[in-house]
Amino acid sequence: MENLDELWEDLLFELKNLKNPLPEIGDDDVIVGSGNKNGKIVFVGDDPGLYENEDLKVQPGSSGEFLYRLCDFEGIEASRYYVTTLTKRKCKYRDYLEKDRETLKELLDMQLSLINPRLIVALGADAANLLFSREMDFAKIRGSVLDLIGNTKILVTYDVGFAQKSRLESGKQSRVAREFWDDMKTLKRELDQIHGIQR
Repeated sequence: MENLDELWEDLLFELKNLKNPLPEIGDDDVIVGSGNKNGKIVFVGDDPGLYENEDLKVQPGSSGEFLYRLCDFEGIEASRYYVTTLTKRKCKYRDYLEKDRETLKELLDMQLSLINPRLIVALGADAANLLFSREMDFAKIRGSVLDLIGNTKILVTYDVGFAQKSRLESGKQSRVAREFWDDMKTLKRELDQIHGIQR
């Protein structure tokens, strides 16, 4: 356990050493992720609004609140998942230079190996491309549960902020919001299978 804690500290150290792409963001403003590191599910997105601290705290009206409420509605308990972003800062992956993006990819791989989840949820095309290490046809794989590596599978869905905006602008008739909800239902079925629950 001590060795694992040291690896998490190493991860944080490397992230803080990465050159900051936006001057207004403090170099110490790094939050590696939020939620249960021992959860079976890891959400990976490129949205700084997914969490404010390591305990799933979110801003009212944020994409994180939207995601967690939907999880609650589907019966996906917070103790079952961990949430992280590609940058771990209040910026986007594309704000970084290419060489720093490669470092972020390596650190994300390290983080996922420490957690060893059964299911990763890629929130948006950028997250999916990074996790698969290649450009993916998002429209084709969205909503699919695919093998990633070992016993780990990946569910590809929309960026939470995009789904939330679509829901706010188009209401219940929003195709994106409906499909995002369907994907959360798929996630719940996969989680039930992991725990051997028949529905």
